[in-house]
Amino acid sequence: MKVALVLNTRKSESEFEVEYDPPHTIEMIRHGIESTGHDYVFIEADENILETLKQIKPDLVFNRAEGVRGESRESHIPAVLEMLGIPYVGANVLSTAVCLNKGWTKKFLAFHNVLTPQFHIISNRRQVNKLEFKFPAILKPNEEGSSVGINEDNVVADRKQLTKKLGIMLQEYKQPILVEQFIHGREFSVGILDCIGPKPEVLSILEIDFSKFPTDVGGVYGQRAKTIYEELDHYICPAKIPKELKRKIEKTSLEICDLLEVPDFARIDYRMDDNEQLYFLEINPLPGMDFDLENKDISFYPFMAMNSGYTYDQLIQKIIAAAARRHGLNQ
Repeated sequence: MKVALVLNTRKSESEFEVEYDPPHTIEMIRHGIESTGHDYVFIEADENILETLKQIKPDLVFNRAEGVRGESRESHIPAVLEMLGIPYVGANVLSTAVCLNKGWTKKFLAFHNVLTPQFHIISNRRQVNKLEFKFPAILKPNEEGSSVGINEDNVVADRKQLTKKLGIMLQEYKQPILVEQFIHGREFSVGILDCIGPKPEVLSILEIDFSKFPTDVGGVYGQRAKTIYEELDHYICPAKIPKELKRKIEKTSLEICDLLEVPDFARIDYRMDDNEQLYFLEINPLPGMDFDLENKDISFYPFMAMNSGYTYDQLIQKIIAAAARRHGLNQ
């Protein structure tokens, strides 16, 4: 089987390319694909993708494309692949579009009684005056991933601070802003493998240990926390939690993947307050796959897989096997 890795290559360390895959990650995924015995080919997810796919004609695409531009950019490659009839790893056009939009994801899951912090989507500062909101709140670009645009100064204590920070973010990110009730408490990240298959697996749950971070991080796992404080001892995996809470997190995570139709792999983030209420924050149907120990460039998803007993190659093999089975492909 010819398996094509399709993604956007990280060419700079700018905030807006943080979601793209660096060369080290590309090499590791290549090694994982070749370890399955399949033929490997690399395709850059640029404006030439349609013609490139027509020429190469892969049997399966390992899709990691974040997209070049636009509010539904993560859906561009799935849409092209569906038009060409090429099977691919990961979520479909609609699911990737919804999951990239934090507000729409929360609306959908709230309808299905998944608890999420109180939130509003705001596209101009005039809307602030109409808000009935419980502070503190945290502001996030509504259509970004990888904590783009999020740091400790995004937490605001009142309407005046909210209005000021909102104006700055609207100008910088050119998109609506999610204003979300800030939940003080513990933060968990959950990796799912073969999410909607016959035997879905929840990887070792990871907890961010804010006690290891300086106090000025403010309990916000944003870009500064990710890029400056990269030591692995900032993260507890598997999380030290009671069995009952572990079962609740696993059950909720599988339910969310099922509702949003996210197959193969995903990562979900939660906050839990002092009353042990578990709040859904967001889902990433294209979780980061970086695992560069030398440069401390490590994504949560493969880190959770390693702590679940998988090698990187085995993780790639499992993801491909899940997608191949789903598409009825011979492996």
